[in-house]
Formats: sequence, structure tokens, C-alpha cells
Amino acid sequence: MSSLRALALLTALTLAPASAMAAPEESVAGVTYVFTAVDAYTAGAGHLVITGVLQGESTPRTIFFDAPAYDGSEANRCDRLALLAMTRPGRFHFSWFKEYPGAYPTCTLTRQ
Repeated sequence: MSSLRALALLTALTLAPASAMAAPEESVAGVTYVFTAVDAYTAGAGHLVITGVLQGESTPRTIFFDAPAYDGSEANRCDRLALLAMTRPGRFHFSWFKEYPGAYPTCTLTRQ
């Protein structure tokens, strides 16, 4: 193995875990996030973290959605929609919108 190849392999192995462990981006209130593919999601008390490809992009991103009022039926609905988008990649668009901080989120699933 050439030294250049070995260096490239070492660099790839070193940088991959760092990017995988990166903290999720914070969402911005008033912006609609439309995911064309959902790779993973985590629902927690007062938040939802989604990893997926946003419309118009080709690289997956992980975004933290803060929703202090996110519980009960709203949480169940968003969970189901994210799961459906995850099981059928490329078939649905999953979107998340929160008008202002502290507002109830709106989740939408749209067939492509």
C-alpha cells in the first residue's frame, strides 16, 4: 500500500466518527423544514431530532427541533409521520414548521 493511500485511509477513518458525533443543528422558528428522506428520528420530552435529507440538498443533516408544548397527540402524530417517511424513502415529504418559539409544531406528510 502506498504511503499516500495509507494517509487517505487514516484520514477517512479519523474524520468519519467526528462528523457522525456532531451535535445537531438548532432549528429556526418560522422556517419550514421539508425532508425528502428521513434516516432517523428521536422523540424526547419537549423536542424532536430528525436526521434526513432536506429538499434541494443531497447530504443528510441532523436538526434539533425544540417544542416545549410537544407532547400528547401532537407528538404521536409527528412520530407516525416521520416513521412513515422513513419506511418509504423518496415517496413522501415530511415537513416540520413552528411559527414562533413556544408554539405548537405543525407536521405534514405529502406524497411526492
